[in-house]
Amino acid sequence: MYNISDTIAAICTPTGVGSIAGIRISGKDSWDIIQKIFSPCSLSHMQAQHGYIKEDDKTMDEVIVLPFKAPNSFTAEDVIEIFTHGGNQVTSMVLDLCLKNGVRLAKNGEFSFRAFINGRIDLTEAEAINDLINASSSKAVFSANEILSGSLKEKVKSFHEELLFLVTKIEGSIEFPMDVGESKKDELKKDLEKINSELKVLIETSKEGQILRDGLKVSIIGAPNAGKSSLLNRLLENERAIVTSTPGTTRDTIEEKINLNGYPIVLVDTAGIRHDGKLDEAEKHGIERSKSALEKSDLALVIFDVTDKKENYSEKILNSINGKPKILVGNKMDLNPQLPALSSKLDILISAKDGTNIDKLKSLIVEKIKLLSPSTINYQPSTFFINQRQKELLIQCSNSIDFATEIINKNDPEDLIADELKKAVSKLDEVSGQKVNEDVINNIFSKFCIGK
Repeated sequence: MYNISDTIAAICTPTGVGSIAGIRISGKDSWDIIQKIFSPCSLSHMQAQHGYIKEDDKTMDEVIVLPFKAPNSFTAEDVIEIFTHGGNQVTSMVLDLCLKNGVRLAKNGEFSFRAFINGRIDLTEAEAINDLINASSSKAVFSANEILSGSLKEKVKSFHEELLFLVTKIEGSIEFPMDVGESKKDELKKDLEKINSELKVLIETSKEGQILRDGLKVSIIGAPNAGKSSLLNRLLENERAIVTSTPGTTRDTIEEKINLNGYPIVLVDTAGIRHDGKLDEAEKHGIERSKSALEKSDLALVIFDVTDKKENYSEKILNSINGKPKILVGNKMDLNPQLPALSSKLDILISAKDGTNIDKLKSLIVEKIKLLSPSTINYQPSTFFINQRQKELLIQCSNSIDFATEIINKNDPEDLIADELKKAVSKLDEVSGQKVNEDVINNIFSKFCIGK
């Protein structure tokens, strides 16, 4: 996927007009290339220099150049960073000038790939870079930074060293036979149980990691005209969904992220659920999508119109939840109706129209999240959470340790124990990237932006 012998370049700041934009060049020719287009040019490692980008003696832009000499750079290669004025046109012109002088346009994640392949970071730290860039909450930022600082890397390294030590002991006893008594076997089992216990604690963090990365899904469901879209708009503080008095306006699900107390929440507005033979095809499909969204959600906000004394759909909607964690919300309290009997069963009364009790509803959502994911809510800045790829590999590592323990219990040959522990070590190597196939590497780095 990547040719690491090329010198590469890309814009490393977001697209759009701003005060400053950055262009990164990395590779063996980067210092030679900048000297062709930048003057006055007197480069010194990590010393910023003011000057001008020129083409055919015409000044293109006044810039700051920051050079890095290998291996003391992000990619561990010679690197040049050019900081231009932040207009789209001028930034593109400077990049094009670099390309004309022998640089290749970088691919997605290619700078981070070079940092990985050159030993500057391991695979867990590379993944943390992307998590940090895409973080949508403060806790996701802290978790990514904790991994980026090497916490997961050191944890995996510790498991690796402990297992290798045990493999060495076992193979030593095979090579130099001796009477291995029950006490030695018990000691080995105790060591494996300790390692596996710590592994399983780490594995358990994957659910919280997914919540921090992707957000907790909260579906807003209810009958037509209960005020679901109005509540979505109120929580977003933005007119995201169309609101009318006509039942069945929402025909598809709408997903939007909000941040509650530093935790990402994905709100899903759904079509009104009703059982009516007069539904058209579009509304039927919308209701089916509502049910699908409910199944995939972590929490349901069930909205009831407290002015509807008939409560035509209340029981059917409640039955459709099937034990899903929920908050029962009575809407339209601003109309001050004679509340029906159902209102006594509600968790909260609100007005999506004028905002009454919306802050209390947000607090209630957070309280529910505490019950769903206590370790995420009780998060400390030194805590980190693993991703799905890391989880699957650590589970395989843990399984191998379990198999090794079973072999000990059966008094099977010691070389079988060593083989299982080697498999466990191999899975740890895949977590860190010491041994991993090309497809996995390509998949990870292809998710990065071009300039990173």
